[in-house]
Order: sequence, then structure tokens, then C-alpha cells
Amino acid sequence: MQQSTQNKHSLWQLLKPYKPTNKSFFYLVTLILVTTSLELMLPLYSSYLVDSIGDGGIDYLIIIGLIAIVLTAALFEGFLGWYGGHIGHGISAKLRYSLIGRLLTSQSQSLDNDHSAELSARVVNDSKEVKSVLAEDLIGLISGLVSLIAVISIMFILDWRLTLVLISCVLLGFIIITPIALMMNNIGKASQTAEANLLKYLTEWLRYGQLIKSHNGAPDMQRQSKVLVNECLKQEMRATTIASLIGPIANLTLMISMIAILAFSAYWLSKGSMTLGTVTAFLLYLFGLTFPLMSMAMFFSNLNRAIGASSRLSEISQLPIEQSSGKQKVTNIQSLSLQELNFIRGDKTILDRVSCHFDGAGLAMVIGESGSGKTTLMSQFLGFYPETHKQVFINDQPLDDFDLTSIRQAISWVDQEPKLLHATIRDNLTLGLDQPLTDETLIETLESVGLHTWLLRIDNDLSTTVSEQAHQFSGGEKQRFAIARAILRQAKVLLLDEPTSALDHTKKSELMTLLRKLALDRRVIMICHHLELIKPSDDIIEMIEGKAVVTVN
Repeated sequence: MQQSTQNKHSLWQLLKPYKPTNKSFFYLVTLILVTTSLELMLPLYSSYLVDSIGDGGIDYLIIIGLIAIVLTAALFEGFLGWYGGHIGHGISAKLRYSLIGRLLTSQSQSLDNDHSAELSARVVNDSKEVKSVLAEDLIGLISGLVSLIAVISIMFILDWRLTLVLISCVLLGFIIITPIALMMNNIGKASQTAEANLLKYLTEWLRYGQLIKSHNGAPDMQRQSKVLVNECLKQEMRATTIASLIGPIANLTLMISMIAILAFSAYWLSKGSMTLGTVTAFLLYLFGLTFPLMSMAMFFSNLNRAIGASSRLSEISQLPIEQSSGKQKVTNIQSLSLQELNFIRGDKTILDRVSCHFDGAGLAMVIGESGSGKTTLMSQFLGFYPETHKQVFINDQPLDDFDLTSIRQAISWVDQEPKLLHATIRDNLTLGLDQPLTDETLIETLESVGLHTWLLRIDNDLSTTVSEQAHQFSGGEKQRFAIARAILRQAKVLLLDEPTSALDHTKKSELMTLLRKLALDRRVIMICHHLELIKPSDDIIEMIEGKAVVTVN
């Protein structure tokens, strides 16, 4: 019980920042009260109609009133469903937007152990469970409670004896349904986990489809997918089993209530202590209670699924965000340095008391064996690791003094395996830029890195969408494209992780000529495995098992 309470608290804490305004909630409650009141008037009018027949004729005004109430109630019920959905979907959209923002701005190391597809599944699929409760079931709960209280009050006024019979039957139904509905908590969480695992592996298999085919790995993946799909099926059937029990139990409660009311009514009618109109009203109210009772039962069932989802969403909402204590903006980087920097992951020391200094423009080569810490050293300047900010210096001030956004605006980074977004070529080139660039500028930059042939192949159409399945780039073209993107930022520091690894000898020479030209007015630091590309004038940092040997010219 304590765990359940904590989980519910987690759900409400997750949704608290996105709750509707008091004005919106007032409108919602008003709509519920008006709609419920109209629906509650129908049995009373029906009772008057039945009793008027017994008095010698049909009161047509009552019939007209019944028709008017039915039409008005239907109108208000439709608008209530739309308005409630509008509020629930709005909360869900704000929640998703916040979670996406948290993922995009969280500290890099906080996501190291999570698959991107699994995190995406949490944001998209798990939030659906929360949205279902907010957009659909919550209205049913509120209107159901209002209806239940109002109906029982009216029934009690009409005949307290039948009311006690009805309450006894309804309580019996709730006693049976409640523990079944509570089982949905763990079932919902297990179902969402199974779906996230399926999405995680499916995304990876599609991304690396050619690798899998070339290694004849498709049958293995197919067998693995069967296990994942069957796990999803298992959890879905558990949820379906619970849902299939709630409906029949609610109907059974209704039937027992109806039989009991008819039995007692027949007895009291025979004694003359009850009218036929009262019996008619009771039966109509009884059927009117079916929807509220079902809605309330489904609310608590789906609420437990949403609680299971909220525990996973709360993990995302609590991820630590990247931030620097300083607010100073970097306008021009004149020097970069590391001072006695240690970087440890788990029980492994990756960088051991590394110190180096780069002053002004020039080309620096970072060399060393694979796994010696070259890439980790380069990424320190981008502030990915908060624990080392005080050992990284920009213009002789610790990185902690600066705003991270301005640092990354002043430094261009080219990864060892350049990443391209599913977007147009233009959008990929101008990623993160705050000023528009003409197509002529973009094409000139692409040509400057040796992509003339590639531009001809796409007919200079920068609106072409980059797709991982279309293979618009070779490995070398992708690297040169990423370099063009870095150049367009016009940053005074350019960091490159093995930019020549996928190029032939001619292209390597052309690229190095370009980089040396760029290094005349900016600091270029690149990781290099091809020692023949190094010139005596270059600064050299040799990494040996996490330690740096620096040669600065």
C-alpha cells in the first residue's frame, strides 16, 4: 500500500507543472454539472409521464420536455467530451514537450546506459497512458461521482427502501472490482517495458539492416523478435484479461440490482406503498448508473496503468540538466588549456593529470593508440563533463565561468562518425545557427571541402531530405559534409576527430591543405592516425594510456 501511495504521488508530481488553469477547471466542472443535471432529469420526467397516463391521459408537454432535455443533454455531452479531451491532450502535449527538452539538454553521461529508442518509447508510448486518463477517464470519474451522489440522493427522496437495496448491490460490485482494477499497476508497467524493448531492438535492426543481411543474421534477429513480440502479447493479454473481467462484473452488479429492485417493487406495489412511476424512475436511474460505474471502474483501472508509466517518465523528468555556474558569454576564444585534468569512468582512469595549452591560431595534432583517451580529451573543451569544468580553461578562465551555449557556439566539432539528421541538406548544414545563410554560401562551402561531384549528383538541391536508408553519402563525403557544417559556424576553434580516416590519398591532401589554410586565423585541433600528414610546424599532443606528451611549436 505504501508503494502504491508513493507511485500515485509520483504521478501527481509529474503532472503538477502542467495542470489546467482554475478557469479551465471551472468550465469543465460547470459542463459536467449541467450535463449530469440534464441526464438526471430524464427519469423524473419519465416518472411523471407514466403517472399521467394513469390519471386518464398523456401530457404532451411532458413528451416535448423530454425531447428537449434529450437533445440538450446530447449537445452538452458532446461539448463536454471535446473540452475534456482538449484539456487532457494539452497536458499530455506539454508533458511530452518538457520530457523531450529534458532529454535534449541532460548531461551526456546520464544517458550512457539507455538506448535512444527506449527513451523515445517512454516519451511517446508511456505518455499515452497518462493522456488516456486525463483526456478520457478523468471526465468519466468526475461525472460518475456527481451522478452517483445525485442519483442516490434523488432515489433516497423517492423511496429510501429501494435505495438501500441498490446501495447494497453497488457496494458488492465495488468490493469485487476494486482489487482487480488495482492489478493493472504492475501489468501496465510490464507492458510498457515490453513495448519499449521491442521498439529498441527493431530500431537498431532497421538502422543496421545491411550489416545484418551481409552476415546472414536475419534468422537470428527473427527468432529474437519472436521472443520480444510474445512478451508484448503476454502483457497485453494480462491487461485484456483484467479489462474483460471488469465489464461482466459491472453488468452482473446491474442485473442483480435490477432483479432485487423488481422483486421488492412488486411486493410494495402489491401493498400499495409505491407507485408505478416511482418504479419506472428507479429502473431508469439504475440503467443511468451503469455508465458512471463503468467509467469509475475504468478510471481506476487505467489510473494504475498510468501510475506504472509515470514512474518511468519521472526518471526522465529528473535527469540532471547541463548547466554552468557562470553566465559569462564567450565572444572570442584566444586560448584553450587543460590543467592537471583527471577523468575517471567507473574504476577506469581515462585521462590522468593531463595538461596542455593552445594559444592563438595554428594546427595541433592529437596522436596515440586507440583507447588512449584522444576523443575524451577533445570533448573536454565542449563541457560535456561537469566534473572537469574547473580543470578546463578558456582565455585563462575556468569553463565554469562561462555559459555553455556560448562555448559551443564558439567551437565547431566534427565527430569521428559524423551524424546527419533526418532533415533537408540545408537544415543539416545550418544546424544551430541563429542567422540565415544563402544557398550560394552553403554551396560554396560544400565545394571548398571537395564535394563538387556530390553536389552535381543531387543537382545542387539543398532541399533534398537526408535519409539513413537512401545512402546519399559515402563515408568520405559524410565526413567532408560535417567539416563544411563546422566551417559555416565561423568559430575560432575547430575540433576534428580523425577527419581523414575515410579519404583516399588525394582527398587527404586536399583536406589537409584546406585545414592548414583555416588554421591561419583560427585554432584547429584534430585527432590523426596518419603520421605522414604531420608537419614540423604542427603542435603535437601524444596520448599514452591517458597521459599527454605535449610538443608545442
